[in-house]
Amino acid sequence: MIMKSEIYVDYEYGDLKEVIVGVPLMIYPDLEVADWAQEALKILPESEREKMIERSGKSSMEIGKYDAMEKENQELIAIFQKHSIRVWRPEVLTREQLVINLGEDAIRYCGVVLQYSRDPIAVIGDNVIELNLATLTRIADLLAYRQLFMDRVLGSNAKWFAMPKLDYSKMFESGSYNKNTFPLLEGGDIHILGKKILVGTSVNTTVGSSELGCTWLKSILEPQGYDVERVLIREKFLHLDVVLSIVRPNLAIICPDAFVNGIPSYFNDWKLIEVSENDAQRLATNGLPIDPNHYILPYNEQYDGKHVQNELEAEGINVYRIFFGNHTEDGGAIRCSTHPLVRRLSG
Repeated sequence: MIMKSEIYVDYEYGDLKEVIVGVPLMIYPDLEVADWAQEALKILPESEREKMIERSGKSSMEIGKYDAMEKENQELIAIFQKHSIRVWRPEVLTREQLVINLGEDAIRYCGVVLQYSRDPIAVIGDNVIELNLATLTRIADLLAYRQLFMDRVLGSNAKWFAMPKLDYSKMFESGSYNKNTFPLLEGGDIHILGKKILVGTSVNTTVGSSELGCTWLKSILEPQGYDVERVLIREKFLHLDVVLSIVRPNLAIICPDAFVNGIPSYFNDWKLIEVSENDAQRLATNGLPIDPNHYILPYNEQYDGKHVQNELEAEGINVYRIFFGNHTEDGGAIRCSTHPLVRRLSG
């Protein structure tokens, strides 16, 4: 077999060379049966919660949202292409594929979200890890990555493996769902800083990574020389990348009030661009560095992003500010929608 080009990610702000961009196929959970979703909805502002309730049981295609989100995806992809970054897309699964693999009842109860490619995997160094996701709308994600991984990962330098599979039924007790009894990880919680790995865990019991997930990741990475640190965030936030964006060395965008135990000491003496809890819920920190000098910043109808843009530009960062409102209303933006396959800090 011919060796494919290297897969490797070492820093959040390394030079991005290859990236996955998700596809906007979504089926909203049917809230008549998905009682777990009431807790999960806490991560959204009230206006966005109302939209989720209105869309109960519907798909992004039938409500016209698929095309609106894909338009935003294409604007993002155009920026990547301008910087000669190779873009991969997961498969758009059919309803038939979903039903055969999951069953109709599971689709109705859990829903489906394929847009946010940050979460179902973690590329750390040369490890490509398929993750166990806590958020029930995400249990179909990895089905969409099978061909992509066969085409790009198999036969490369990467160590491709998966977390131990779980029986999700055991996370239910008296009808309530709790992520905390099993190892669960979502990529939006994982931030890579060389050999330092930060793993967010939300107090919210239905979404995001669990403490046991962080413990499992330590068992895999610490023998490779990594230092894995758990970071606890408040229940109204889904992932660490909803409250933190690491732009380049000594510069980050952050929501200080989101951290249960205060801002991690790693960021002592850094310049921190602060945003409010409300702006963080509107995805103010969910942008993406292309390299240490270029940054993609999302905005929407409720959050214009200009404060962060001005602060970044004052630091010499070239900012691409793009409208991503059809994504942000569902709790994800630029970083959520992307996952690097090749990103290495030059020099």
